[in-house]
Amino acid sequence: MKFHLIIFLSLHLLQTPLTTMGDRSLIESTCRATPSYNLCMSTLLANPKSSNADISDLGLIMVGATKSKATRAIRQIKSIYASRTDLRHSLNECTQMYIAVVQADVPSAVQALDGGQPKFAEDGMADTAVEAQACERSFTERRQKSPLTQMNKDIENVANVARAIIRMLL
Repeated sequence: MKFHLIIFLSLHLLQTPLTTMGDRSLIESTCRATPSYNLCMSTLLANPKSSNADISDLGLIMVGATKSKATRAIRQIKSIYASRTDLRHSLNECTQMYIAVVQADVPSAVQALDGGQPKFAEDGMADTAVEAQACERSFTERRQKSPLTQMNKDIENVANVARAIIRMLL
C-alpha cells in the first residue's frame, strides 16, 4: 500500500511542473502574437487563473485587466476634476467614455467570449481602444495638456492585447 502511495505521489509531483511549463508555453506563444509581449506576459502571469487557462480564458483575463484600468481611469478623473476646472469639459467626456467601457464594452466582450462569439468580443475591445484615443483627443482638440495621457495609452495597449488574443479564436 505504501509503495502505491509513493508511486502515485511521485507521478503527481512529476506531472505538476510539466503542466505548469506547458501552460507557460501557451501564455508565451499567445503573447508573442500580440502587439505587446511584455505587457501581455506581465498581465497574464500576474493572474493565477492563467496557469490552467485556454486561449479564451486568457482573453477573458485581458478583458478583465482592461476593465480594471478603465475603472482606475474613472477614479483618477474624479480626483483631478475638482482641482482642474479648466479641464472639466474634457474630463467629463473621458468619464463618459470610460463608463461606456466598464458598463458596455467589457460586459459585451465577456458575454461574447463566454458564449463562443469572439467576433463580438473583439468589437468590444476595439471600441475600448477607440474610447481611449477619443479621451486623449478631447484634450488635444482644445489645446489642453492631458493629465490622462499615460492612462489612456495603457488602456489602449491592454485593449489591443486583449483584441489580439481574442482574434486567435476567430
